[in-house]
Amino acid sequence: MENKRVSNNSNNTAPQLAAGDFSRALRGEIKLTIGPLLQRSWDITLRSLPWMLGVFIGVMVLNMVVSEILMTLLPYDEQAMANPENIDWEQVNLGNLAISSVLQELILAPFTAMLVFVGMLNAIDQKPSFAKLRGVLQFAPQLMLVALFKIVIMALGVGIIIGVVSFINVALAIVLGVLAAIYLQLVMMLAVPLIIDRQLTASRALIASFMVINKAMFPVLGLMVLVGIIVLISALPLLLGLIFTLPMAFNAIGVVYNALVGCTDNSQISHEFTE
Repeated sequence: MENKRVSNNSNNTAPQLAAGDFSRALRGEIKLTIGPLLQRSWDITLRSLPWMLGVFIGVMVLNMVVSEILMTLLPYDEQAMANPENIDWEQVNLGNLAISSVLQELILAPFTAMLVFVGMLNAIDQKPSFAKLRGVLQFAPQLMLVALFKIVIMALGVGIIIGVVSFINVALAIVLGVLAAIYLQLVMMLAVPLIIDRQLTASRALIASFMVINKAMFPVLGLMVLVGIIVLISALPLLLGLIFTLPMAFNAIGVVYNALVGCTDNSQISHEFTE
């Protein structure tokens, strides 16, 4: 069955890119072009801005609440970290800091996934709703698990590279560690959409994301580098530009996902559309 969608929104919709195909993406048969992906990500940003900002503000408020609760349960000295050049790690209570950071990431994972979900909806010209956003929460266990896997993979991957290469050159180790972090973030970027759309388990979603992104590495990397530069530039005038560019970044994930994998007719997304 064809994966292309016809928008049911009102008139002002940006032209869609052709929907991808999961099996073809796994084989590396789908070719992406950076320009149309970037244009599409921007075109759908303005009309989706209220929903994006609403979800983002909600996630930020939840983040502050969770942070305060975890600080009470697992206290650590924030003032001891005020001077990055002279941190007293014993005074900080590194154990509580690490556990608190991981728990905060896991708790927020399903809600951060809502931003990705809205980007997916925008990519296929569908309107978000509270009912659709609540539907994301049914995948909370797998979304939290994939967040945990990401933390472990990032820590091990970057830690091993820096640990080994630092014996040769510390500066080189740092550079390679940063590059490894960027690469790992990139190849894992479709895990959340695959859980929501294809209802994969966390491990399968990460493997599938790794395989698909590696087959389209250079255009996806180019797009994300351009989006990152745009976000950085937009932050310069009093951070006001981030109102537009942060939603655009999440839309870019949705656009890439739809261009490579496409949304399936039996997915959570399309199920919600038919209700």
